[in-house]
Amino acid sequence: MSKILVVDDEQAICWGITKVATMLGHEAEVAASAEEGLRLAQSAKPDVLVLDVRLPGIDGITAVEQFREVLGDVPIIIITAFGDMQTAVRAVRSGAFEYLLKPFDVPEIRAAIERALRTTPAAATIAPATSNEPQLVGQTPTMQELFKQIALVAATDTSVLLRGESGSGKELVARAIHQHSASADRPFVAVNVAALSPTVAESELFGHVAGAYTGAQRARDGLLVQAGGGTLFLDEVADIPLPIQVKLLRALEQGEVLPVGADQPVKTRFRIIGASHQNLKQRVQEGEFRHDLYFRLCAFEIVIPPLRDRADDIPLLVQHFVSQLSSTPRAFAEETLAELARRPWHGNVRELRNAIEHAHVVARSGLVMPEHLPPPQPSFQSTGDGNHEQQLTEVSRARADELLSDPQLAGDVYNRFLNEVERPLLTRALDRFSGEYAPAARALGLHRTTLKKKLDDYDSPE
Repeated sequence: MSKILVVDDEQAICWGITKVATMLGHEAEVAASAEEGLRLAQSAKPDVLVLDVRLPGIDGITAVEQFREVLGDVPIIIITAFGDMQTAVRAVRSGAFEYLLKPFDVPEIRAAIERALRTTPAAATIAPATSNEPQLVGQTPTMQELFKQIALVAATDTSVLLRGESGSGKELVARAIHQHSASADRPFVAVNVAALSPTVAESELFGHVAGAYTGAQRARDGLLVQAGGGTLFLDEVADIPLPIQVKLLRALEQGEVLPVGADQPVKTRFRIIGASHQNLKQRVQEGEFRHDLYFRLCAFEIVIPPLRDRADDIPLLVQHFVSQLSSTPRAFAEETLAELARRPWHGNVRELRNAIEHAHVVARSGLVMPEHLPPPQPSFQSTGDGNHEQQLTEVSRARADELLSDPQLAGDVYNRFLNEVERPLLTRALDRFSGEYAPAARALGLHRTTLKKKLDDYDSPE
């Protein structure tokens, strides 16, 4: 039987974890503060410590070092309901075995305790953040989970693949990983692969020697050499031409590059972070992306949430952007914030920032009202991954947001939306079967007369 020490000022959390520990056949003791927990740790000598971040008196992460002096390498599970990137980084830097976000369920805390009892933790190290660290803003559970993933992978030199829509903050995430890594004082080289001309992409990435081609009067280090010891961020990595993919794979595997026109390789080591809004697996299946390079890049994958999936962060983002625009920030009316929360934000955080800048200019020195905002932007997103179901879901969600935002359609949104999606399905089925109702109806799973009646209703004038 093992001992679990739970330090949390929420009685319900302590009770729940105690029940889980008992269910596993272990003994649990609880404390409502770090100070009380340290006193108990002296005598109880627990095998696992579950420690909340926000506590009366000393906060949990600050107390970790003191618990270490008492307990040595006992696994520490950090729990918090107020996670942000700094908290996640501090938790990982402190050597926490696990970092859980409240509310968590029984299987989650049970699995964490069981892993902790089976494992001797190795302290993770993260270099202190620098003053120019990127600003990733958010308090929603979705963003807290993102911060946790950043903190975990930053403590390693593992290759990372970032997936997310345009404007969702892929480069910010890449910079955050670099800034919280042990190589934070080394170069961070960002490359938009899609912006590279195919004729010079190889030279840009791998460098060239003098005389390698017309106009190459001097030797030049490529971006892979410039990133040596640090991080290379390849945005839109799916657009790398196949011949260059071969050279990039060799650079990653061998730690060396061969500049254009050279006969001797140049040594270089770096962490690579790739990013794409496309589905690389689909590109591999289509023969447009090497499977060995895909597996080399995708050692750790992070999916960045679109803004519409974390709309509760919008007021915080507004405050953040406004504070950057002026020393005398504009105030946003409640109805303006409500309008911002309703919008689909196809361009994600980038579109929101542009809208805030627009309103900041138009409102001048007054209160920012809804009429100061620019019109909502149409969707330019293209998943490019061949997943038509996902694309249809995204388009449908955006259209639903538009209809629900129109007060004139109140009470009729369902019928309006259904009519918009049903009619093209029925007419397409009829076209597919050359105007024959019977086979079209069979394919749809409808009766022939039902199909005909529906189409007649759509064609009849209102």
